[in-house]
Amino acid sequence: MEAIALESTIREGRGKGPARRLRAAGRVPAVVYGHNVEEAIAVSLDPKALDKALENPKQANALFQVSIPGADDHTVMAREIQRHPVSRAILHLDLVAPDLDKPMVTSVPFEATGRSKGVVGGGRLRTPYREIKLRAKPADIPALVSIDITEMDIGDTLHVSGLDLPEGVEAIYDRDYVVAKVLKPRGKKKEEEQK
Repeated sequence: MEAIALESTIREGRGKGPARRLRAAGRVPAVVYGHNVEEAIAVSLDPKALDKALENPKQANALFQVSIPGADDHTVMAREIQRHPVSRAILHLDLVAPDLDKPMVTSVPFEATGRSKGVVGGGRLRTPYREIKLRAKPADIPALVSIDITEMDIGDTLHVSGLDLPEGVEAIYDRDYVVAKVLKPRGKKKEEEQK
């Protein structure tokens, strides 16, 4: 996926007051820093263009090409997105320039697809995690980790180590945790005891 273009303007002043005035004028304050950025650059972004840019399959894990007047363009990723607690509008954004040649750790959404044999037979599917931590180069970060659970039967479990991940992408974990499990139907044990 190519870097998504974002245009910015240099903002004057830092702190709460200038940021409030900027938001009142219809702009989103942001800061650009990271690899190959000598000094943090305070910028402002158009909120509509920013919302549209974040509506991509990778969302905040996507690469953005931010153009800054009077400075070099930088390839960045969105980090520390501060949102209004009610309206969910973006109040402030950190744009971090990663080293594109080095792997980084990030969280990626996880989903189970299909209907497992165990669920069809009365079992219950349990997927305790919505996100999985992965290590990959910024351009190789997947938009989603998806597994097909159709062959899972009652009692089957899938651990994070068993995920089929793209080349150059690895899961990060201290212990090999369960990402999907098909449990026995509720009340099965009591029914068997009564027989």
